[in-house]
Amino acid sequence: MDRNKTDAVFVLVAALAAFAIYNLACGLKTGEIRGRLNWISCADDPTRFWSNVIGNLVAVIALLGFLWLLHRRGGK
Repeated sequence: MDRNKTDAVFVLVAALAAFAIYNLACGLKTGEIRGRLNWISCADDPTRFWSNVIGNLVAVIALLGFLWLLHRRGGK
C-alpha cells in the first residue's frame, strides 16, 4: 500500500475511533447511546446501556490497535 492510501486509511480509522469516543463520552454524561438511527435512551434498561458502552470501548480499542499496526507497518 502506498503512502497516500495508508494516510487515507489512517484518517478514516481515526475518525471512526473519534466517533466511538464521542459516543462513549455522551453516553456516560447523558445516559443515552447513539443507535443505528437515533439516540436511544437506556435509562429504563441499564443492561443495554452498559452493553453499548462496552461495545464502544471494544470498538475504540480495536480501531486504535489497527492504527498502531498501520503505523508500525508503514515505518518499515
